Amino acid sequence: MRNASVQVLPVERGVSGGLSGPMVLLETAEHEYYAYAEGQETGALHSDPEKISVLTQRHGMIRMQALSTEESARFIRKVAEEL
Repeated sequence: MRNASVQVLPVERGVSGGLSGPMVLLETAEHEYYAYAEGQETGALHSDPEKISVLTQRHGMIRMQALSTEESARFIRKVAEEL
């Protein structure tokens, strides 16, 4: 799919900002921004710009720590071959 990419974040890369749970960052056609964050017992939709900024920065840090899409593809192939 042209609108999706997969990046692997190996454990060896250290503690990640993603450990607090999954999040989804959204932008509407009208350029409104939202963030949905989920925990074990809760989920919340955020529209507060400060909260969205924090989650957007966290997402950027996770992407910087992760392998590139090409490195991720090699990593996935290697793990699959080892199974």
